[in-house]
Amino acid sequence: MGGKKTRKHYKVSKLPDNLVEAVNKKLVEGYTYQDIAEYLTELGHKIGKSSVQRYGKDFMSRLERLRVVKEQAKSIVDSNPDAPATEMAEAANQLSMQLIMEFLMKVDITDLEEAKVTEIFKVLAKLESSGVSREKLKFTFNKGVEAAANKIKEALRSEVTSDPDLVAKLYTMVDQKAKEVSQ
Repeated sequence: MGGKKTRKHYKVSKLPDNLVEAVNKKLVEGYTYQDIAEYLTELGHKIGKSSVQRYGKDFMSRLERLRVVKEQAKSIVDSNPDAPATEMAEAANQLSMQLIMEFLMKVDITDLEEAKVTEIFKVLAKLESSGVSREKLKFTFNKGVEAAANKIKEALRSEVTSDPDLVAKLYTMVDQKAKEVSQ
């Protein structure tokens, strides 16, 4: 497939950082492409409306994608605020993997420099490694919880048999919680 390759070398992105930031701010604030082109011309940078428009469309598209990702992350956190940090980290990893895969599917791999490809694969390897570490942590944690629960059960067994009032109190608590759950 010998389609024409399009490269995104925007005139706006070649401006000094402070001007690029000013353009980005104006785009977010809703200035027209013409207004921004005139603003740049007044500052001595002859960049036409079409150039600003090409840059602006790409910038706003990336900004929208960032907003969506931020909303997805917030939804993950909001859906289970009591979830352990490991679940939040796992969700973040999954979201990161999804974004990397979407990026790789959209980009022409021949356009990427070898260094960038290497960096992407390093990030993927780190994400996978952190996932394995998190699973080991969860396994170790669960084993510890199980051991602690068994020790508590042993202590309760010996305590309950010697204190009938405690048995009655525990039964009342269990009945009360059972009612709350079934409502």
